[in-house]
Amino acid sequence: MMRTFWLAIVFAVGLIFAPAGAQAAPGHVYLLKGLANVFSTGLDNYAAELNRRHIPVTVANHSEAAGLAIEAARLYKAGKGPIVIVGHSLGGAASTQMAEIMQQQGAKVALIVNYGPPGNQVIPANVARVVNYYGVVGGIAVRGPGSRTAITNVNLSADPNINHFNMDKSPRLEAKTMAQILAALRSGHRAAPKVAATSQHSASATPAQ
Repeated sequence: MMRTFWLAIVFAVGLIFAPAGAQAAPGHVYLLKGLANVFSTGLDNYAAELNRRHIPVTVANHSEAAGLAIEAARLYKAGKGPIVIVGHSLGGAASTQMAEIMQQQGAKVALIVNYGPPGNQVIPANVARVVNYYGVVGGIAVRGPGSRTAITNVNLSADPNINHFNMDKSPRLEAKTMAQILAALRSGHRAAPKVAATSQHSASATPAQ
C-alpha cells in the first residue's frame, strides 16, 4: 500500500510536468545491483516502473560496470541520452566506475543515485548531479578534479526503518528517486553549474522525504 501511495505521487508529478502529447522520455537508465544481486531486489521495482513508462532500462550486477559504461557512452554519443545510473551497495561503487569510463569516452552522465556505496565515491567531472544515500554502512560522494557536480549526501542512519539492506526497497526513497530520474530524462543533460554547489550532509532522514 505504501509503495503504491508513493508511486502514485510520482505518477501525478509526471502528469503535471509532461507537456501535452509528450512521448516517453528519452535516455537510458542503468540499475546496478550489489553482491550476487541478493540484497538489491528493490531495483527490480524501479525497472518495472520504468518499463511501464517505456523508458529504456538495463538491470545488471555491479561486476558488469565496465562493459555497460562503453555501451552507455555509445548511446550518449549517438544522441540517445541522457544517461542515468542508480546503484545499491557495490552497485554504488560501480556507478562511479561507469562514470569514470564514460568520461574517458567523452560521454556525460545526467544523474547518479546511490544507496549505501562502500567508501567515499570520488565523482568525475562528467557527472551533472549525484544524490547519495548512506547510513551506518556507506560513504559519501565528493567531487573529483575539475568536477562541479551538484552533490547531495543524505545520512539515513537516524531512521530506524532504513538500513543498508533495505534502502533500495524503501517506497519513500523509491518515489523520490523515480521523480529525480524522470526530471533528469526530461530536461536532458545540463552543463555543470558555473558556481560549484555545496554538498549537503543531513543528520536525519528528513531531506529524503
